Amino acid sequence: MVENCIFPNTIQYGFFHQCTGEVLEASPRVRSLLFALRLGSRFSLAERDLDHMGEDGQEIRRLIAKEFLIVAGHDPLTLFLDQYVVRPIQNPALAYRSTDGQLLLVRTSMAQRIFSPGPDELPKVIEEPLEPYAATLLLSADGARTLSEIYESMPGSPGDNPLADRQFREAVEYLTRPHRQLIKFTRDLSDLGDPYRPCNIVPRSMYRSCKPSPGEAGGVVDFHSRGIDNASWEFDFVEPTINHGFRFSSEALGGLDYGSRFCVSTLRPEVLPRQGTSDRLEVLEVGGGTGTFARSFIEQATKGGFLISYHIVDLSPVLMQSQRGNLSRLDWPVQQFQQDATELNLPGHSFDLIIANEVIADFPVAGISRAQGDKSEWRGPGAEYFEKYDLADETAPDSFLLNMGALRFLEQAWEHLAPGGALVVSEYGGESTYPVQAYHLNHEEFSIHFGHLKKCAEQIGFTARLLTLKDFLEIDDQTRMLDGQEEQIMCLNYVFGKYGQSLPFALISEREFQARYQQLCERISLTGVSFSPLGNGFHFGPNLGQFMVLVMNKPE
Repeated sequence: MVENCIFPNTIQYGFFHQCTGEVLEASPRVRSLLFALRLGSRFSLAERDLDHMGEDGQEIRRLIAKEFLIVAGHDPLTLFLDQYVVRPIQNPALAYRSTDGQLLLVRTSMAQRIFSPGPDELPKVIEEPLEPYAATLLLSADGARTLSEIYESMPGSPGDNPLADRQFREAVEYLTRPHRQLIKFTRDLSDLGDPYRPCNIVPRSMYRSCKPSPGEAGGVVDFHSRGIDNASWEFDFVEPTINHGFRFSSEALGGLDYGSRFCVSTLRPEVLPRQGTSDRLEVLEVGGGTGTFARSFIEQATKGGFLISYHIVDLSPVLMQSQRGNLSRLDWPVQQFQQDATELNLPGHSFDLIIANEVIADFPVAGISRAQGDKSEWRGPGAEYFEKYDLADETAPDSFLLNMGALRFLEQAWEHLAPGGALVVSEYGGESTYPVQAYHLNHEEFSIHFGHLKKCAEQIGFTARLLTLKDFLEIDDQTRMLDGQEEQIMCLNYVFGKYGQSLPFALISEREFQARYQQLCERISLTGVSFSPLGNGFHFGPNLGQFMVLVMNKPE
């Protein structure tokens, strides 16, 4: 059984199959029944009993059909003899040979995952020797053979009946045990490349760090002012961003890093027509992160012959200090302002370009609902903005959230943008999807309804174009990237650290990985590293496919 405690005041329970990884939720009555079975109780039910149990009876039928419940006397491994054996992509476990030739397993526990962890809450990296028989089975689990076929190739197999072989059964049990989940089974080979198919997932209990929620102590403004303790930790382990993941040059970005690629895409005449009239640009970045974006943007712009006057608005003193450190080696002054961007107020400043990259999801939202008895009337804290910009349509639900802080920011940006200037906003969300809260973070954050944003921008006076981030930056999302997130990099660094090497917490392509680490991987027979296209979304940082860019131009 696994539980999900990410959502406030809610616990979701699910049962996962040790061999397939498939998860099914159960009603409270069925859950009680399963607990009793785990304690050794047995029961029998006739079809009429299941009929009388209604929906609970249907749940039990599904559990039987998928062999979550097993008829007494039936061997549970029988079902899987003719299924393909695979190492789940989502399991960060690695195997390597030590200098004395012993095969060692390096893993984290698959029992639980803590989101937004503190320094003392990272999963422990565990190293343990692999018994030779289990090791052979694990290394054979490449999705190419069934369990029976692997058994037939195992050294010293006593016969043609795997179910009667105690050593084989113990190896399967060892590798599928819930806190390891090193192998899974599937009938369909097309599942192997999809990291979200059951055979590739590792179900476990999910918790959010018990660090007090900033939403309970003054909101997101208070969090950014006082809640960030360590800039690197925030973006390595709590809230990795696409910019942070691509802070190093990458073949997916044409050999550039994120800030440089953003600069190239932004300083095109179709995005910033004003730049054709002058080589000097007044630039404002909203939410500067650690400062790597600004540094790369400035360096790339100066290579193109532009004179950049760069400014950053941020709320976090810790991030502002990090920005100063990252920008200190530039012979280029950057002016910082500590301010809430939804209340942007910089008298005497007018900018040719304002950039808000991966920041507006942090801005406040407001609730809206239809008035009882009058479906055309809207009430709630966000109703004024909703009606002001005529954002209602027939598809609007009866109750939802509005990105009110983002709309206020557009108003303030208009006042600070020079005629002919551009406002470029990137964030995750959709053109018609209403804001949804991300509960796995250490602060409140909401996806963006870009349809609302675009309509608001146009009514303010902007001309606006909506693109995907992939298209705006011309990212090659077929570039094969290292699979796995923080835990995968932690396990790799545990092994590589023994040989004086390490990986950054970043997006790393297969070609880049091989250039730096392939010789070492071959020398120690490293197993467990995989790569898949960037578009699959199973890599360090957020899913690129969920991000959009709104380009807004202020008429001359």
